[in-house]
Amino acid sequence: MRWQGIYVESAAVVTGERETAADAVAAGRYDAEEAARSRQHSVSVSGLSGPELAVAAGRAALRRGGRPAQDIGLLIHAACWYPGLEFWNVAAYVQQEVLGHGRALAFELRQMSNGGMSALEMAASRLSAAPGAGAALLTTGDRFAEPAFPRWTTDRGLVFGDAGTAVVVSGEPAGFRLVATAAYAEPVLEGLHRGDEPFLLSGMDAEPLDLVARKKGFLRRMPVAEVTVRNEAGMLTAVKECLAEAECDLSSMAAVIVPFFGAELSRRQCLEPLGVPAERTLHDWGLEIGHLGAGDQFAGLARLLEQDGLRPGDRVLAVGVGAGFSWTCAVLERV
Repeated sequence: MRWQGIYVESAAVVTGERETAADAVAAGRYDAEEAARSRQHSVSVSGLSGPELAVAAGRAALRRGGRPAQDIGLLIHAACWYPGLEFWNVAAYVQQEVLGHGRALAFELRQMSNGGMSALEMAASRLSAAPGAGAALLTTGDRFAEPAFPRWTTDRGLVFGDAGTAVVVSGEPAGFRLVATAAYAEPVLEGLHRGDEPFLLSGMDAEPLDLVARKKGFLRRMPVAEVTVRNEAGMLTAVKECLAEAECDLSSMAAVIVPFFGAELSRRQCLEPLGVPAERTLHDWGLEIGHLGAGDQFAGLARLLEQDGLRPGDRVLAVGVGAGFSWTCAVLERV
């Protein structure tokens, strides 16, 4: 989809303290060989819950854009993990704490690590269809806390970091102009994060999360080679469609934001299929803060705005990848 008059006017990311991989290895919480493969230097660890991190980021994004809370007519909150309480409306909490009014539609979006990017496309649709509805605030927030979520070992190739992120989307020219988006899904890969585990009556009954075991269960039904081919094809389908809608090519991108995976996984799943060198991404920064769930791309936009190294007209490709599997990509242009 090609968009007209839609802008990401501001962005913010709120992280915690850094916990180093060296300390995790020394404490027996991270395997030394896995650390060498991932080259993950550290991750963000916060004492705040995911919703509290989202609130902090949402307030920062409004402040940076000079956008009054009263202007927000749509709020979408995306997350991956436990928000701190069962049977609770997280979006309403973010709405109350950040906006303080009920004139905005507030939704929770569950599309795993593709949640932020999917929210961006949904917000663009809403603002285009109802231009008088006001601006949109999109937030993400996750805290991957032990013991339920062993951030260093629950998966291979990446380590999970705590953060809240937010962007403000509006019709006011500022920040980045949203040029185009595209999305694609491959639901046959859904079982990769479910494995052979039974459905439980309550999350309170669950053991600490072990994605490695779940993936092993799924890979007894589908060969690794087929998973790899489908994963790569799905991402490239979304990327190519997005670039075609934007009438540009990958070589013209000033920067590319891909998920903050570890070095080896990022190379295999993102950089090599796209033909993008790590230097054109925020790869090194990702190795400091970890994979932020649904927030990697919003965090990347905030980082680019903070660095202020892009010139007006420079374009950025943001690539979202979420378990399920789904991909949402966006081309944005610096205003």
